[in-house]
Amino acid sequence: MDCLARASRAGDLNSNVITQFLVVDVGAERERRNNSCSSKSNSQGNGSSKHAGSEGPLRDRFIADWSKRAASSPGTGVLGPTSYSAVYDESEDVIRSPAVPTSFRDSSKSLSRNQTLVDDADIQVGAELLLFLYEDFTLYERMSISKFSHCEAYVFAPPLLRLLFASVRQMLNNAIRDESDPLPDLTELSKRIFENCSKTIYVDAHMTPQNYFISMPNRWEIIGVIFSIIGASSFLLPASDMITLHPNAANIDRHGLSLVCVSAGEKCIKFCDNAGVMSEPLSWSLLAHASLLTYIYGDHDYRAWKVLGDLATLIYSLGFHQRENSEMLPFFLVEHRKRLLFGAYTVDKELATFLGRPPRISRRHIDVDLPLDITYNELLAEPEIRDAAIAQLDQEGWNTQGTVSKTTLVRALYKMGQVRELVLELSLNSRLEDLEKRIIDITNLAAEIRSQLPPRLRTLGYNNDVTPWESETNLMTLCFHLECLYNELIMQRILIKRTGHESHKLRSIAREMLKALLLVNGSRAPDGRDNNTVAWNTSFYGLPSAGVLAIELLRQCQSTQPDPTFPRSEIIQNLSRFAGDLEYAIVREAGNYEICQQARKLIRSILDRVLSAPQASLIPARAEVSSMPIEWLGSDDIWLNQDSEFMRWINNFDWNQEEPIGE
Repeated sequence: MDCLARASRAGDLNSNVITQFLVVDVGAERERRNNSCSSKSNSQGNGSSKHAGSEGPLRDRFIADWSKRAASSPGTGVLGPTSYSAVYDESEDVIRSPAVPTSFRDSSKSLSRNQTLVDDADIQVGAELLLFLYEDFTLYERMSISKFSHCEAYVFAPPLLRLLFASVRQMLNNAIRDESDPLPDLTELSKRIFENCSKTIYVDAHMTPQNYFISMPNRWEIIGVIFSIIGASSFLLPASDMITLHPNAANIDRHGLSLVCVSAGEKCIKFCDNAGVMSEPLSWSLLAHASLLTYIYGDHDYRAWKVLGDLATLIYSLGFHQRENSEMLPFFLVEHRKRLLFGAYTVDKELATFLGRPPRISRRHIDVDLPLDITYNELLAEPEIRDAAIAQLDQEGWNTQGTVSKTTLVRALYKMGQVRELVLELSLNSRLEDLEKRIIDITNLAAEIRSQLPPRLRTLGYNNDVTPWESETNLMTLCFHLECLYNELIMQRILIKRTGHESHKLRSIAREMLKALLLVNGSRAPDGRDNNTVAWNTSFYGLPSAGVLAIELLRQCQSTQPDPTFPRSEIIQNLSRFAGDLEYAIVREAGNYEICQQARKLIRSILDRVLSAPQASLIPARAEVSSMPIEWLGSDDIWLNQDSEFMRWINNFDWNQEEPIGE
C-alpha cells in the first residue's frame, strides 16, 4: 500500500486515474475473497463437506480463465533442426503431392487462434492506461526523447522513439471524439486493441522504417514499451532537464510516476500473455520492462531476473538467434533485431555474473552476424545516406571514425562473451578438472580476442582536454577494460578457493580494477544524468574488487610478516575514495542503493580497524578467525556467499552504526 500511496501523489498527474487502475486487482481479489467466504458459509450452513464447498464459483472462474488462455495459445513459434517436424519439413519437396497436399510447416502457419475472450474489467483497465497517457502525453514524450538523446540505448534510440510516440499520439487523437470526456472513446479503443493484439504482424522486404514503426500503436506490446520508457526517463532524467521540459514537470513525483509505469508495463505484458501474444514488439516491451525493474528495485531483484528469462524464451521462440529467420526482412529490421538480440545477450551475461547464476542466452546457439557499427540515425535514414555510412565501415563492420558507441561496445562485449561464458562455467561447476590449465587457456583466448579488436578498444588513456565524443570513447574503453579485468578477477578467485594457492595476481587485478573504476566515477556528469550507470559500475566492478583489497589489507595488517611490496597507502586511499563514492555518488532512489551502503559500512569498518590499531596487532596471532574471516577472498560463488563464514560475520555486524569501530 505504501507504493500505491506514493504513486497516487504524482504531482499534476490525475491521481484518480492512477489509483483506479492500480487498485483494480485489489478490488477483484477482495471480491474473490468475499465470494469464497460466502460460498464457504453457505456450504457450512447446508451441512455440506469442504469438498463440496470447493466446487463453487471460485473454481468455475479459474476453469473459465484457463479455458480462455488455452483458446489463445500463441502456437509453437520457430522450430529448430531437432524438432518433431524437422524431418518432414526438410523433405517437403518429396512429401508434397496431390495425395499429401500439406506439410507440418503449412499446418503450423495455418493454425488460427480463437478470438480471445476479454473481460470487461480488462478493457476498463486498458482504457484507464490509455487515459493516463493521453492526459500528459506531450510531457512524457519530451521526457523520453530528452533522456535517450543523452544516452542512446542498445534498442531504444530517439529516432525510433519519435516514430513510436508519434504513432501512439495519432492513435489517441483519432480515437477521441469528445475531449471533455475521453474515457468512453478510450474504452472503445481499448477493446479494439485487445482485438488487434493477437493478430500477426506482417512485414515485407520493401517496408520502410516509418511504415513499420508507425503501423503498430494499437498493440499492448507497444503501449507497454511506452510506459517502460516513460518510467525510465522519469527515474533517470536530471532535475534540471525536467524543469525545462514542461510547466508541470517540476511538480511531478518522479519516483511515484516510475512506480505507476512499472505497474502499467506489467499490466500490458499480462494482457499480451492472456491473449497468447508472441511478437517482436513484445520482446522490446520485456527488455524495456526488465531495465526499468533494475533501476527501481535493483539488479539483485528477482523480478528483473524473471522478466529477462521470459525475454530469452521469447527470443529463441521467435528464432532471432538463427540467421535464416531474418532473410526476408527489410535491412533496418534485420539490424534492429540484431541489436535487440545482442543487447539481451549482454544484459544476460552481466546479470548472470552479478547474481552468480547460469546465463540463459548462449553464444554457441547464436548463428547471426554482429550488428553493423552505425548510428540509429544512419540505420533509419534514406537508403543513400545509410549505404554511404556502411561504405565507411571496415571489413569487419567496425566504424572507422575511432568512436566507441553503444553499438561498438555491444559488439566488443559479444566477442568477449565467449570468455565470460567459460568463466561462468568454471565458477559454477566445481567438478571441472585441470583447473589451472583451463584458466591459462581462457586467459590466452581473451588476449587473442582483444588483440583482434579495433585499436581504440585496446588502448587505454584518459585526458580531460578532449572533445565530448573523445571523452565518451575514453569512458567506454575504460568500461570495456573493466569487463576484461573482471574475467581475470573471477578466475583468480576460483583458483585460490579450490587450490589454496596464494595469488599476488589477484591483488594486482583488483588494484587495477579499482583504480580504473575510480577514474570512470570521477568523470560522472555533474547534473546526475548518468547516476544509474555509476550505480551499476560501482556495484558490478567495485564491490568485488574493493572487497578483495579490503580483506587483503586487513590480512596484511594482521600478519606478523606483512608483504613489503603491498601498496598499503594507495589501497587505503582508494578504498576511502570508493567508500565516498558509495555514500555520495549512489543516489538514494537507485535500486542498488542498499547493497552499496552495506558494502560502504563494511569497508569503512575495515579501514577503521586498520587505522586505529598498530599493524600486526589488530588480532593476536591466530585469534578467533570468525572475528574477520577471509573466505570472501576465495568464494566460488558471488562475492557474498550466503553459506560462507564471511556472511555469518556480516549478519552479526551492526549495520546501523555510524561511529568508528576503533574508537
